[in-house]
Amino acid sequence: MKNKIAVVLALVGAASLSGCSTPPEGDIRVLCPIVGGGFGAAVGGGAGMVGGAVVGGLICADYDGDGDGVANSVDECPDTPAGAPVNERGCEIVEEVIVEEVIVEEVVVEEVVEEEIVEEVVVVAAVAAVLIPESCEQYVMVEDDKVVGFEHILFGFNKDEYDADEQEKLDCIAKTVIANDLKIDVAGHTDNVGSDEYNYELSKRRAHNVGVALLAAGVTRDAAVEEGKGIAAPIASNATEEGRAHNRRVEVRVYN
Repeated sequence: MKNKIAVVLALVGAASLSGCSTPPEGDIRVLCPIVGGGFGAAVGGGAGMVGGAVVGGLICADYDGDGDGVANSVDECPDTPAGAPVNERGCEIVEEVIVEEVIVEEVVVEEVVEEEIVEEVVVVAAVAAVLIPESCEQYVMVEDDKVVGFEHILFGFNKDEYDADEQEKLDCIAKTVIANDLKIDVAGHTDNVGSDEYNYELSKRRAHNVGVALLAAGVTRDAAVEEGKGIAAPIASNATEEGRAHNRRVEVRVYN
């Protein structure tokens, strides 16, 4: 009968002690030794009570009161907040955030740039008071320190557009007119091949096209007057092809 009682008490004591390993929240460090002591006393008298108290205390010492994974027996911080990261001593790990203050001193340097203004002079050759643009002397006629005329602009047979190789000549005429502020007129001419009426209209178209080119090169409109002469003023014989080639021309005449 005593053995049965001992078995029953052993089961009750074991259940009580196992309860100490997962007790409810609260301070159980007193409860577990008491339960263990009572179980020990019931089984083995006074000596059993002491042993049971010790065993109960040891079992409950492994309890993790704050749920941080560190048993109370080694937990130096038993009340850490739930879910907080802890170290091996059960204390919360606090990450130290170091904010480095960087002061950047902005220095504004005012850069002063001296702009050198150089006036471009396209006129490099001069005859007394006459200004002749570079490489244009061959196309400009000068008398008594005055521009009196230019080389003629020549045309192909039955053409009202000047040949491409006449462009340099026309550019030089425009530059000289502008540099010397000249007043000019533009007169168109033809050879004698064809009717007088046809050649007159052809000479007008030739004069007009040269006038347009001079305006495009910068000559003002009031400085250029267009005029068609037809076959009325040949400068060479129309009996030869060479003579007729000279007659198919536009003259840029200076009248100031």
